[in-house]
Formats: sequence, structure tokens, C-alpha cells
Amino acid sequence: MKAVFAKKLFNFDIRDLEIPKPGEGEVLVKIHACGLCGTDMHFAQDWEEDFMPLGHEIAAEVVELGKGVTNYQVGDKVIVEDVGMCGVCEHCKNGEAYRCRNNYNLKGQPGMAEYMAVSEHLLNRFDGMDYVTASLTEPLAVALNTVLNSEIPLGGNVVVYGPGPIGLMCVRVARLQGAAKVALVGYSAQSPREVARMNAGADLGADYLIYAADNDPVEKVRAIFPNGADRVIVTSPPKTLPSAVKMTAFGGIVSFIGINLGGQSTVELDVNELIFNKVTLRPTFAEPGIKFPVAIRLLREGLVDASKLITHTFGFADAERIFRMNADGNEKVIKAVLVP
Repeated sequence: MKAVFAKKLFNFDIRDLEIPKPGEGEVLVKIHACGLCGTDMHFAQDWEEDFMPLGHEIAAEVVELGKGVTNYQVGDKVIVEDVGMCGVCEHCKNGEAYRCRNNYNLKGQPGMAEYMAVSEHLLNRFDGMDYVTASLTEPLAVALNTVLNSEIPLGGNVVVYGPGPIGLMCVRVARLQGAAKVALVGYSAQSPREVARMNAGADLGADYLIYAADNDPVEKVRAIFPNGADRVIVTSPPKTLPSAVKMTAFGGIVSFIGINLGGQSTVELDVNELIFNKVTLRPTFAEPGIKFPVAIRLLREGLVDASKLITHTFGFADAERIFRMNADGNEKVIKAVLVP
């Protein structure tokens, strides 16, 4: 079977591997779709160590059951979590599954592959939608947790910083959570990719589109929301976090998830500014996976419209080309999905 690995400067290795055998408590799944995530882009652009397995936004079909598996059947359509809660540790037992570190995981297998053997604990059964649409479940769950972490007040004003797929889904979820107005901050109107994403943001519920390269985003937000935004959701790189703090209202919350693996993850923040303005910073980390069933329902019922997000599908032979195209900004790529 084919499987995708990569490291810095788009150095790709499409490997031919043996189809794994499911062990006790595991199932073999045939992967029908796997989304290209921003984390995959970070690995392909900046990761300097050994080749990394790519892909964790997985929609698949159960094709073989390991010993002891009784909850699933061959033919089931499933979403595979990349990291799942154990359900038995102290944190899980205390109702704090988000703190679980005794996780089930993919054991180094790339989701951008044809098959994988995974614990049945990582599976979420779905129906009523195609595999490509279903592959949005994992990133939508990430967006859900990022938005829920911000505790949007009913009728609150929200800024979403970063128009990537996660940010765009945050726009939609923020509206579903009761935001009155949403402003979406991107970077440059000179980038066809950025413009396409910002326009998609408008379709998904953003009331205001702000290009940081053209206007100081803090000044622009403060012009729209004179008291600042009640909540700022940051899916953009860490360097944008100081600006996010400055556009936040007194007593507001900044929920952030943007990362960088290329040495630009350190930023400078004025602690006095945080304290005197009572601004709370809340990092979000999507491990273990939580809210997958909710994400499945939102996609199946059309409350989050996949057609406004997925613009490209590709095969193994086009993987490097799609990654490079996604990076250069000259094509109108919003979300790309590998279809093996």
C-alpha cells in the first residue's frame, strides 16, 4: 500500500508498505479520504528531523476485525480519531477527558495512506454523507473545541484571526454559538488563496473582512467594535497573538490554537496589559479528540457546509504539488483532501 511521509522543504517520500494486520481490539480500515491539515503543512515545510507520517483527518471503511472487536462490523463507515481518550485514567474518571494523557493513537501510521490498523476506541461511526465531506470531522472538532473554549456570550462580538480551514469553521461555529457579529482577519488581498478563503468566511457568517497587510488589524477591529471584541479566536501563527490581545475587550477571552514549527513560536506579551485589562488567554490543544459525534452531526445536517470549504481533491502522485500549491498562495485552495 502507498503512504505519505515528508519533512522540511517539501521533501516527500511516498512509501510502499505492507498492509498492516489488526491486533487484538483493533480494526483494519481502508482509507477513503484524508484532509490536508495545517500541521501537515508545518511538517512538510519546517520539520528538520526524520520523515514525518502525514495525515490525521481520516474517513474510512472497516474491512477487517481484530480479535475481541464486537462494537463494529465490516463495512462500517468511520471517522478515525488521531488521539483518543483512554476512558479509565483519573482525569477521564473525573469527567476531565481533555486532560487524558494515557491515549490511544495512530502509532506512527500516516492517515494519507491506503490502510491502517487502529484501536476500535478511535472510531466514530457515521452515515448520511460521503467520505470526502466526512473527512472534515476532525478539523471541525478542533474548531468546536477552540470556540467552546472561548465561552462566547450570547450576542457577543467575536474576531476570528486566520482564515484557514479551522478559522473558517470557527466563524461558522461562533455564529451557531450565538455570536452577534463576527470579524475575520486575514493577511493579504493580493493572494488569490487568501481572498478565496476570506470570501468563504463571509459565506460562513463573517460580517467583516479585515486584511492585516492593508490595515492595522487592531485599529480596524477597534473601529468596528469600539470597546474591543468580547472574544478573539486565534488560528493564525503565534506572531499574531500580541495583536489579538490588543483587540480584546476588557474582561475578554483569547482562545488560540495557531502553532509554528519553524522557530517562530515565541512571542512577547505585556503581562501588565493582560492583568489590567483582565484578558484571559486560553490555549487549545486537540488531544485527545473530543466532540467528534457533534462534528459529524453538524456536517451531516448541513449546519457546517462542506461545499464551501473543500476545493481540491488529489491522489498520491499529486501530493507534493498540492502541498506546494497550498503554500504559495497563488491558487484558490481552501481545503484539499487526499482520496487514495
